[in-house]
Amino acid sequence: MIHKPVFFLRSLRVRLIASVVTIEIIMLSILVWNNISIIQTTHTDRLRDTATSMIQQISNTLGNYMVAVDYATLEDYLSNVINYKELSYIVVVDRDDKTVTALGNVTPKARPEIDLHPAEVNDGIFDIAQDIKIADLPMGRVLMGFSLSLMDDAINKSRNRGITIALIEIALTVIVTIIIGLGLTRRMGVLSRAAAEVEAGNYSVSVPTETDDEVGKTAAAFNSMVAEVSKRTQQLLQEEKRTQQLLSENRLLIQKSLEVQEEERKHLARELHDELGQSLTAIQADAKSIKDLSPKNDRRIITSADAILNVSAHIYDVVHSMMRLLRPSVLDSLGLVEALKEEINIWNKRNPKTKCTHNFEGDLSNLGEHTNITIYRIAQECLTNITKHASAENVSVELKNGKHDLQLIISDDGIGVDVNIPDRGMSLGLIGIRERIQALNGLFKYETSPGNGFRVFIRIPHNAGKQS
Repeated sequence: MIHKPVFFLRSLRVRLIASVVTIEIIMLSILVWNNISIIQTTHTDRLRDTATSMIQQISNTLGNYMVAVDYATLEDYLSNVINYKELSYIVVVDRDDKTVTALGNVTPKARPEIDLHPAEVNDGIFDIAQDIKIADLPMGRVLMGFSLSLMDDAINKSRNRGITIALIEIALTVIVTIIIGLGLTRRMGVLSRAAAEVEAGNYSVSVPTETDDEVGKTAAAFNSMVAEVSKRTQQLLQEEKRTQQLLSENRLLIQKSLEVQEEERKHLARELHDELGQSLTAIQADAKSIKDLSPKNDRRIITSADAILNVSAHIYDVVHSMMRLLRPSVLDSLGLVEALKEEINIWNKRNPKTKCTHNFEGDLSNLGEHTNITIYRIAQECLTNITKHASAENVSVELKNGKHDLQLIISDDGIGVDVNIPDRGMSLGLIGIRERIQALNGLFKYETSPGNGFRVFIRIPHNAGKQS
């Protein structure tokens, strides 16, 4: 009930017609009221002037009759005057205020009060009086009454005529305004609907120009704008398609690069284990044989043999550490869970001020090589970032194989990051994590804020990496 008037008043057509009609009614009302006032003033002034002129002439004429006491001729004279259409009565009195003659239909029984102006009359009769004088000697008085009915009829007719003309003018204005308003707002409505079509993505719309007026020029400009927008939108779509294609190709290239990198790391770790590891083992065996077969009193041989054993052992530790970084053997031999436990234990030893806990749920033994190495590398990257940037005291690694997907959550209670600061968005490490997850059609997101730590959330659908 409240919204209907509001919606009704939103219509340009309704507002235009209502505004014009309201202004027209106000102006015509003022004009009619002013005309009625002028008409009334004109008629009352005319009646006053007519009455004053008549009574002046009659008083001048009756002076001679009153002196001659010729009342018969006086009455004959007045009988012709009484026929005037607005004159109601004529009363003539002598100097003793006795009635000489009284003519008319509404002759007053008592002396009426004299009116100053027809506009001030309350009884419908304009009463006036004039002294009859001869040589400045009073001979009597003339009393005359003029009916206001004819004047009122004339005023009412003029008023009705003015109101009728005003109503006709208002009706014509409404009709013309509706015709013009409908034509104008129809064309504006076409423009509005066309703009809505463009907003919805339809750039093939066109507005007819019809006439070369302001609306027509606006329609022509609108058509030109839509054509230009359509052209640029097509170009933008083509560029977006090309960008998407390049992005897909780049991601495919990154994924292949990661696969090749892991394969090279695996091959290099195997080579280090098979070739360098065996060579170091042989060197250590030879050094021990030299030490065991040397004379007991030859300290130089024993010292050299011990040095060879120590150096070879150090090299073996270095090589073993390199092999673990390149490709942890426990990942291939014991699986993902043990590899993560080993990585977390080593990380805890390197970071004694920070405690990293882990929680593994579900069957994690048959995820596929691609998924295993991806989870492992992500855990490595996150733990490295925490060491470098987080200043955390507690770290949590949660891996859960649920009903529909595999979930990995790594969080810390460190200083966090304000992502609203420029150049504080995703680091290269996070970008690498995102690319690894997208290669498995997974979901990657992170949550952080200053003082609230950093939380990485990863979800990988089942069977994503088992083909590997």
